[in-house]
Order: sequence, then C-alpha cells, then structure tokens
Amino acid sequence: MADGRTAERVAWVDYAKGICIVAVVSLYATYFLKDAEGSAGWLQWWADFAKPFRMPDFFLIAGLFLARTIDSRWLLYLDRKVLHFLYLFGVWTTVYFVLGIVSGSETGHCWGYLRMWADPFHMLWFIQILPAFFVATRLLKRVPWQLVLPAAALLQMVPLGEGQIANFCERYVFFYAGYRFAPVAFAWADHVGRNRGAALGLLAAWAVVNQALVLKGLAAAPGIGLVLGFAGAAAVIAAGVLLSRLAAARGLAWLGANSVVVFLAFFVFTAASGRVLDHLELPLDPGTRGLLATIAGVAGPVLFFRLTRGTPLRYLFARPRWACLPEALLRRGDARIGQNAR
Repeated sequence: MADGRTAERVAWVDYAKGICIVAVVSLYATYFLKDAEGSAGWLQWWADFAKPFRMPDFFLIAGLFLARTIDSRWLLYLDRKVLHFLYLFGVWTTVYFVLGIVSGSETGHCWGYLRMWADPFHMLWFIQILPAFFVATRLLKRVPWQLVLPAAALLQMVPLGEGQIANFCERYVFFYAGYRFAPVAFAWADHVGRNRGAALGLLAAWAVVNQALVLKGLAAAPGIGLVLGFAGAAAVIAAGVLLSRLAAARGLAWLGANSVVVFLAFFVFTAASGRVLDHLELPLDPGTRGLLATIAGVAGPVLFFRLTRGTPLRYLFARPRWACLPEALLRRGDARIGQNAR
C-alpha cells in the first residue's frame, strides 16, 4: 500500500467509507419518506447529524492514495482516473434513464437523456465529479499547496447554489487535502489506534458539538461548514480505526471496499423497498420505514453485485476491455517518454 503501510494499518479506510455509504443511503431514504409522508421520523436526526461529514470524508479518502499514481504518464492516468468513472457514469445514467421511462418519470426524448449528462441523476453527481477532481489535482501538482489549499477553502465558503460547479467548489478542498496531507491522516489513525480510550472521549465531544451546530442551523455556515467537514472526517477516521478492531463490523469494511457498487445501485433498491412497504401497508413509524429502506439500499446492491458476477451484467460495475484505452496507445506513450528522455 501507499507509504509502505500494511493492509492492517489501512483497514480503517474501508470502515470509514462503509460509515459514509450507509449515511448516504439513509439520506435518500429520508428524501423518500418526506415526499411520501411529509416526515422521516427519527431517521431525520441521523441524516442531519451526518450531513456535515458525509461527503467531505468520502472525498478526503478518495484523495488519500493519489500520490501513488499522480506522476504516472498522462494516458494511463486519464484511463484509470477519468475514463473509468466516466464509463460508470454513462452506464448508470443510461440505466436510470431507462428506468425513468418505465416508471413514467421520463418521456424517452433524446433531450431528457442529454440533460441527465449535464445535470446528473441524484447521487451520480459524485461519480461525474471525481474525474474533474483528479484532472484538476494533476494540473495543480506543481503549484505550492500553500496557494491551492487556501484558494480551495475560500471556494468552499462561497455560496454558489446548486449544480456541478457549486459541487466542485464546495468539495474540492477535502479531496485536495486528502491528497496533500495523507501522512497527517495516517498519523492521526495511528494515534487513535494507540490511544483508543482518549479517541472515544474525543469522538463523544465531537458528536456533541456537531449536533449542537446542526440543531442551531449553523453547520453549513461559511467557515463553520469547512471546519465541521474536516472535524467530521477526522471523527470518521477515528471511528473506522476503532471499528476495525471488532470482528462483528467486518461487513462494514466490505461495504466500504465496494462502496462504488452501493453508490451506483442503491437508489433502485431504496425506491423499490419504499413502494413495497407502501403496498404492504404495515403499521410502521416513518423512522422504521426509513431504516428498512436503508437496509434494502445497502443489501440490495451487494446481492445484485454477487448474483451478476460472471454474467454480462457484471459490466454495470466493471469496465470492459473495449472501454479502456488500447494497450498499443499506452505503449506508444511510453516510447515517446523514452525518446524525450534521450
């Protein structure tokens, strides 16, 4: 692994991502409940509590290991960091467009499909924006971090509304910090591992402050949102380290290692479970209904992923060879680098 770390010492990464993917799925479960019933019940508390750190931690972790590949040749970098995610984005944009036609929410017009590429379907904005982060960081590689980080922090605090430009400005600082300060994140994780009792106390204190600011409506305020994002990322890292010592939490690590699978497909299963619960008319409170929808949104993609392995449907989650840059082209890139060196 990066920086010579063993698999044991980076196990917390998967646990941290597992926490965040569960938080993302539960967020959308609350959306469904609010649309259907006007209230998400007690699940709303968790969704609000997780909002300050849910995506910052995802992006920070996404940048942690970038130092291993950022100096690779451009063609290989673009193939692995751009085309890979654009393939997944294109496939699942098509899937959700087709499902929209089936459900009646889309007309089937070409313009509707193109609109989904410019304005991604719900959570697919994350998949679309990652290539932009990778390319921007590669282009800024030689710029001193003392210039990039403050600029990215200022962009995070500027209210730009909605859309991918706003998402880029709001989230890039966390991705860049993960790339530039990966040693700090790993040092923090090592410290937590050696001081678990103190880490639990810090987690409790963070949870109180985070919740207090959420309740006061200040969690997204300029500056406070930035601080809470980094504090929440540190807290999730600490929780990941602590959970990595528990055998009962190994399923969370698998979710984190396969978070893209859940991220891409959970909407289908969360929405479907909500409709099934409506049809059954079970006497459940909104929070419990949301919890069941969250479980379906997490377990459904996992089961689907396992069932489709070895079938053509596996390409919903894995890029086929034809969607990769040709090896001959990559080898030509190597040859040109060699000629330039001579």
